[in-house]
Amino acid sequence: MKIGRYIVIVLVCLLSAGMQAVNPSGTLPIVYMTTNSGLAITDKENYVPGTVYIDPLNTGYAALGTSTSPLTAQLKGRGNWTWSGFDKKPYKIKFDAKQKVLGMPKNKHWVLIAGADDWLGYLRNPVGFMISEAVGLRWTPGIVPVELVLNGKYQGLYFLTEHVRVDKNRVNIQEQTDLCTNADSITGGWLVEIDNYWSENNIEFNENNGQHVMVSLDVPEVLSPVQRSYIVNQIEALNNAIYGNSSAALEQILDIKEAAKYYLVQEIMEDCESYHGSCKLYKDRDSLGTVDKWKFGPVWDFGNAYDRHAERWIYDGPTWPQYWIGQLATWPVFQNAVKEQWWIYYHHYKDAIRQQAIDFANRLTEAAKRDAQVWESTSNFCNNSNMADRRNDFINRYNWRINWLYRQWGEGIQPATEGIERTQTDEVGRKMLRDGQLIIQRGGKTYTIQGQVLQSEY
Repeated sequence: MKIGRYIVIVLVCLLSAGMQAVNPSGTLPIVYMTTNSGLAITDKENYVPGTVYIDPLNTGYAALGTSTSPLTAQLKGRGNWTWSGFDKKPYKIKFDAKQKVLGMPKNKHWVLIAGADDWLGYLRNPVGFMISEAVGLRWTPGIVPVELVLNGKYQGLYFLTEHVRVDKNRVNIQEQTDLCTNADSITGGWLVEIDNYWSENNIEFNENNGQHVMVSLDVPEVLSPVQRSYIVNQIEALNNAIYGNSSAALEQILDIKEAAKYYLVQEIMEDCESYHGSCKLYKDRDSLGTVDKWKFGPVWDFGNAYDRHAERWIYDGPTWPQYWIGQLATWPVFQNAVKEQWWIYYHHYKDAIRQQAIDFANRLTEAAKRDAQVWESTSNFCNNSNMADRRNDFINRYNWRINWLYRQWGEGIQPATEGIERTQTDEVGRKMLRDGQLIIQRGGKTYTIQGQVLQSEY
C-alpha cells in the first residue's frame, strides 16, 4: 500500500513538472545551442566548445545547419552589467567558419542579447538600430529576434545580433595588426570606445570641463609603443579640437556628418548613457596624403533609453556623465549638420520607424509570454508578457520625444542636395522606403531591416 502511494506521488510530481515546462512559441526562429558534454557557460573569458543549429520555422529565413548536423562553434558569456546583474544571461557565439546567419552577411562572431533589462517591450535596441539604419550611419548591426534552447532547455526570447568588429561586412576599415610599428599602417584600423569599465589598456584623460574619461580599444588589442603613442596623441587631438576655437581644426579630425547622425539617433532615443559607455568611434588608414577622420559609430547599447523621460537634451543634467557631446553641441557647424539630418528624418522616416516598431513588437508577443514564464520569478527581470501595453509605452515615449525635438528644431534645415540619401556603402546596399517601410536592397535582393527577404521585387 505504501509503495503504491509512493508511486502515485512520484507520478504526480513528474506530471506537474511536465506541465510547468515551457516550450518555444514557434513564432520566431529557434537557436539550438549545445555545449560539449553539457558543460555550463559560466564566464565571459573562456569559450566552451559546442554546436549551434538554427531552425527558421516558417519565418522566411534560411536554416543554419540541421538537427543532426549542427555547426561547430565556441560559446561564452558576454556583457558587463547584463552578465553580472541578471539570471537571464547574454552569450557570444564564435563559429569555426564564417556563416551567413538569418539574412545577415557572413561572419564568425555573433551575439545573443538577452534583453533582461528592457522593460519597454524589448524595443530599445531594435528601434535604436532601426533609426541608425534610417539616418544612414555607415554600418548598423543587424538584429533578429529568436528563441533560445540551451542544452535542451528553453531559455526564452533573445536577439541574435551582429557583433561589432572590423570586417568588410561590418566596420569596413583596414584591419590593423597587434604590435604594429609601421608608420603608415598605424594611422588606421582603430575601433575604440568611450567606456565606463576600467581595463589595463585604457587611455585615460580629463576633458577640459574636468570630467575623467576612459577610452578602451577594441582593435588593435595589443599595442606596440608606437601604436600607443599614436592613439594617445589622436585622442588628445580630438579632445582639444572639440574644446578648441577653430572650426577648421575640428572638421579636419572629426567627420561632422557622421557625428551628427550618431547624435541624432541618441537624442531621438533619449539615451542619457550614450556618450558614457558603449560609445564607439573608428578611424581608417590615411592614404595618399588624405587624413581619414574619426567617425562616431556604430550604435550599440540603448539599455537606458527613455528611462529619464525628461524634456531636456541628453547632455543636460544627465543620469550619467556625457563625455564630449555637451561641448560638441555648441559648435554651429555641428548644430547645422544635426538639423539637416533631422529634416531628413522628420520628413522621410519618423512615421515609418514608428510603424516598424509596432510591427516588430507584435512579432514578439507570443515569445514574450513564454519568456516571462521562464524568468519572471528571478531577480531584476523585466516582465514584458503584456506586449500590447509595453509596446504602447514605448511608442508613447517615441512620439513624445519626436514632438519635443520638433519644438526645439522645427523641421530642421533642408539639405542643399535633394534631401534624402539613398546610397550607403556597397556592403549595406541601397536604403529606401516602400509603402511606408524602410527596406534594404543588397546583393540583388530586397530585405526588411531585420534581414527578411521580401518576395516581391522593388
